[in-house]
Amino acid sequence: MEIVLRSTKSCETLFAHNIGLFSFLIIMANVSPYAAEAQYRPYYPHQHRNISYMHRLSEFHKQELHNIAIRLEHSIDTDKYVCDGYFDYVCGRNRPLFSILGHLPHSGELILLLKQLQEDHEQFEAKKKLFDFFISCNSVKSLDDCYYESFEYFKPLFGYIITKKYINSNSYDVKNFVEILDRFLTKVKSTQTTSRDVIRIKLATLKEKFRMPQIYFRANDLNYEYRELSIYRKSYKHNIKNLELYRKTNSTYEYGVQRTMLDWSLYLYQSRNKPMSYFYATLNVHLWMTLYNSTERQQTLEVGGLQRLLEIGECLKLPQFVNVLDEARILAVVYLKSFRNAWEGYRDWITASTEHQEIYDEENEILEKYRLNNKRLFFTLYAQNFCEFGRDLAENVFYLGLKQNQDFFKIYSCNYKPESFLDCL
Repeated sequence: MEIVLRSTKSCETLFAHNIGLFSFLIIMANVSPYAAEAQYRPYYPHQHRNISYMHRLSEFHKQELHNIAIRLEHSIDTDKYVCDGYFDYVCGRNRPLFSILGHLPHSGELILLLKQLQEDHEQFEAKKKLFDFFISCNSVKSLDDCYYESFEYFKPLFGYIITKKYINSNSYDVKNFVEILDRFLTKVKSTQTTSRDVIRIKLATLKEKFRMPQIYFRANDLNYEYRELSIYRKSYKHNIKNLELYRKTNSTYEYGVQRTMLDWSLYLYQSRNKPMSYFYATLNVHLWMTLYNSTERQQTLEVGGLQRLLEIGECLKLPQFVNVLDEARILAVVYLKSFRNAWEGYRDWITASTEHQEIYDEENEILEKYRLNNKRLFFTLYAQNFCEFGRDLAENVFYLGLKQNQDFFKIYSCNYKPESFLDCL
């Protein structure tokens, strides 16, 4: 009993933390320290050029497939048998490529962005404060530490240079991003409920605003944003104190439309040249999580809602430490439905056109050299979203969708049949 109680408290703590991740206006939130292993940093010749192709992959896209495959080789634990425990396989080395919060640009990217900020012809006060902070930081810390701290505390300025140089409405990545939003909105619209309709309308509005994200990062607006922030070149400790206070009380980029525009811009910069299997495993699934996190909670407030939830938990065969909490049962349903819809969405995208099928096949030809394919990439990136929550929660809550997925068992040649949770929902 004591073990169950300890597990329950741990579960409550994790779920309380987790629930804050799904605020609608923070679909792709802060970056996570889990990511980019420095020794496997990708290389992009001509990083600032847009890519496009006509029924074939660009060289930039091909290079990124090689990069992500190499990084994945060093991320997963190939000594573990997939079918015995997927968590140990994808999280055993504690090197997930991405987490539920996105991923941190490696230092090479941050150096490039800071250089571009420095060389940008437009000089303004907010930019000066960033570089003054960097100088103060470097007086007591390493360059790498200061690159990351500058990014963490001055993200809107990085949004400024990213939207100015990288966010182009005609680029391949922006088109992928918008296409995923459009497909999600279309599918949600087919099921008319009040709560779904509210989320759909909000997301559609945000999508339109993202056509010109640059307007949220103008120099004058950034100057106004940082107007009350005092930064001193020779006082790093005072700067950190001032920055922490500023973020708690003054930052307009912590919430609302500005936050979403910033998060989406950072996500697109970090996601450039990646395959659709990546976008569906890291973006589309979060859209579904946001939706179901709202609708499933609303259903529990209806007459008989909690009893229905209890029956679902029993049908899903949730372990005791999960099933004793209403919150845990809700999130089990949220993740199961989200995974299922994201996977179906990716399969539908592949077969939606001849061009998509050709892209998918050509990507697989490259990934095959690393004993990978797009489906394995999807499953791995999805699963690594949840490494930080530990084996018990991952296997019994977040991976429920994997356990009933025929393609998963076929790809990894598991010698037993997947569980079926279709009747449970």
